[in-house]
Amino acid sequence: MSRQHATAPNAGAIQRFLGALGPRARRASVSLVPELPEVETLRRMLEAQVLGRRVRSVRRSRLPLRRTRPDRALSKLHDSEILAVRRHGKYLLMDLSEGRSLLSHLGMSGRWLFVERKPGPRLRHVHARIEFEDGTELWFQDPRRFGLLRLVATCDAHHDPALAGLGPDPVLDPPSGPRLCERARGSKAPIKSFLMDQRRIAGVGNIYASEILHRARVHPARRTSSLSSAEWTAVAREVAAVLGEAIDRMGTTFSMYRTLWNEPGSFGDQLRVYERAGQPCGVCGKPIRRLVQANRASFYCPECQPARRVRTQVRKRS
Repeated sequence: MSRQHATAPNAGAIQRFLGALGPRARRASVSLVPELPEVETLRRMLEAQVLGRRVRSVRRSRLPLRRTRPDRALSKLHDSEILAVRRHGKYLLMDLSEGRSLLSHLGMSGRWLFVERKPGPRLRHVHARIEFEDGTELWFQDPRRFGLLRLVATCDAHHDPALAGLGPDPVLDPPSGPRLCERARGSKAPIKSFLMDQRRIAGVGNIYASEILHRARVHPARRTSSLSSAEWTAVAREVAAVLGEAIDRMGTTFSMYRTLWNEPGSFGDQLRVYERAGQPCGVCGKPIRRLVQANRASFYCPECQPARRVRTQVRKRS
């Protein structure tokens, strides 16, 4: 069965998932913000499921998201039709009739859930309920409330503070080696920090940056200025390859992330270095190492990713 026509999760499945999230999983989710592949997976599912549906009503909780007060304009969306579902980096945009768009970001624990049948026990942490004319609903659930949800003018969306400073989207606008090199001109940042800088490339986070650099055979602490043109080309190639493969597998799930249908992503089975410290590299057999950069864990193979011309100021841990 095509995922676009998959059956929505029932109330029991959603409740079992929420009940199973213990303190350990909640702590782990702090550093596992959904990245571009997870958000693109969600975008595709939303596009297949809600495009063309007309809003009957919207209910919003009184609790703020990302330090912002509830957007009262959301309650005035009745009779609006969803015309398109777009994405830039980790942000989603649902374009509505009358020239408005619903901008959202999942933060650390946000999820969109499509509900065909309302669950019996009331779900906690649901901060927006969009009811459509056919009785189905779209819910935004966010236990930690670091997500974002607000209305913007469609024609002006790119000027919104959340989007204005973002770099190019590497799926919508795949990078080339020369373009990445030019974008890094004057930067003294390590290459991994460069890949994760949303002003340079929108959507790449900690998991995929580690995977991209392993496949490109570039050490994560190398200065951007030390990369050769061939290495920049390799990095650009692997940005497209890794993100594409992750999207095909609906992203990576370690704790909180689930798709619109409450399914986990399956790219975790394909990770070569991330969270594999001490395990053998699949290419050369040497143990994967872990180091800390800007308070974030990086994973690499010392054989496949030699630390050439690196002035390391990070703590290494095997």
